[in-house]
Amino acid sequence: MKKHLILVLCLLGLVLFAGGCIDELVPIDEEDAQQVISAYEFEVFLNDSYAEEVLIPTHSFYLSKNGSAKVVSIIENESVIDIIPLEDLSTSDNEVVSNIVVLGDISNKTNATPEQFTDFSLMENGSDINYTITEDVIRGQKHVFITFEEPMTGFVAYTMATPLGQDFIYITTPPSVVRFVLPEGYTTGNSLIGKPKPSPDEFYVDTVGRENLVWRNEVKTTGFLGMLGRSSQEDTADVEPVPKLISVKFYTTSAPKGLTVAATILGLIALFVISRYQLQKKKLEMIRSNIEKQVVVPKKKGKD
Repeated sequence: MKKHLILVLCLLGLVLFAGGCIDELVPIDEEDAQQVISAYEFEVFLNDSYAEEVLIPTHSFYLSKNGSAKVVSIIENESVIDIIPLEDLSTSDNEVVSNIVVLGDISNKTNATPEQFTDFSLMENGSDINYTITEDVIRGQKHVFITFEEPMTGFVAYTMATPLGQDFIYITTPPSVVRFVLPEGYTTGNSLIGKPKPSPDEFYVDTVGRENLVWRNEVKTTGFLGMLGRSSQEDTADVEPVPKLISVKFYTTSAPKGLTVAATILGLIALFVISRYQLQKKKLEMIRSNIEKQVVVPKKKGKD
């Protein structure tokens, strides 16, 4: 009887294990694998993106407060896009990169001109360009690579999972132009609540009222790395570009005013408490003084 019970339990465990494996192999939602072009804004943003008639990779980050950022990159003759995601406990169960959309063509079949990028931005369907997604850990940091079968030119868009909250950090490798587009109704720059570091090279408000911050990350080394590159006899082109860490804290436009009001209220409360304490202290001192005056010190009796 015991043998039959053990056999039944083993079979039940095997069925449950197999069921779990099957659930992992079957996609939860087939639409997730499809390209949703309407999720992105394919704007031909080419501010200072050309250097000596060569396109500098340009990346626009449309930030949100729901733990994701929509990224739209404009590239020329690139084979690999290196994504450095920022992860915490809130992103551990999420897909790091999703909904990849490619609008472009093989580099030897097109030119990286503003007119050509405009044509790409008007495409209704994603381009049939093969790519693979791989992950690796380099110097303790996770990297996600989108590798194309052949070098391509055009737009590459994807949704990147980010930690929850209203702080965003991006590590860029020069040369590149980076733009952060804050959600509508949000701002940054307050010295008390938080401001972008480093300060953006350009700031403007777009047609829908969103604040845009732009950084131009050139290939240059400073400090010790710069002296090392200049003192070396090797070609300076062999010096690895120094990545730039860009961080921004964004919040609702009413947050600074709310903070000022809250600080004012707290200040008034503190002033009231201190004033009341001083007043009570004076009252107690007066009461004590009056009591001391009313106390009669008894005289010592003389000897008989």
